[in-house]
This record gives sequence, C-alpha cells and structure tokens, in this order.
Amino acid sequence: MSRDPHPADDYAAWKPLAEATRQALDLLGYGTPRCLPGEPEACGGNFAEHALGHLAALKAVVEHRIAHLGEGSGPMVEQVYAATLATLRRTDPCDQGHQS
Repeated sequence: MSRDPHPADDYAAWKPLAEATRQALDLLGYGTPRCLPGEPEACGGNFAEHALGHLAALKAVVEHRIAHLGEGSGPMVEQVYAATLATLRRTDPCDQGHQS
C-alpha cells in the first residue's frame, strides 16, 4: 500500500511555494487570482494545489516566451536547462519530505 507523500495535514508546508510561484507569474506578466487559503477570495484549493497550478502556468509562460526568442535560441536553452536540472538534482532535495 502506498502512502500519500503529502498528507493533508502537511499541505500548509506548500504555502511558501504557492506564494513564490504566484509572485513569479506576476513578475512575468501573468497574474493569477488572489485565492490562496485565508485570502478574501479563497477558492477552496489548498496550498499544494495552488503551487501545482502555478508551476504548470509558469511552465507554459516560460515555454511561450522561449518560443518567441527564435530557433537560434534552442542550443542555449537546452544547455542551460540541462545544467540547471543537474544542479538541482545534485544539491536541492525536495523540501516536502518525500525525497532525499
């Protein structure tokens, strides 16, 4: 039987990521509703759901922006992406406690 790596009582731990990813979207010109838990327009989603939604939106915004840089940007994008991912995998363990 698999255990939920993010039990409901741990969802509040996602608050900083939900807030930071929303801010990143704002900085990139893609604002999102102010509907985190506890905010006046709370939508009912928890912090983990908001973080996931924001990360997916960030991926779309970034891919859209990269696509408009032109075909010549491909090699640099791939190089920076690969280097960044390798660094993250080597040095940045998951802060939600389900990976070491």
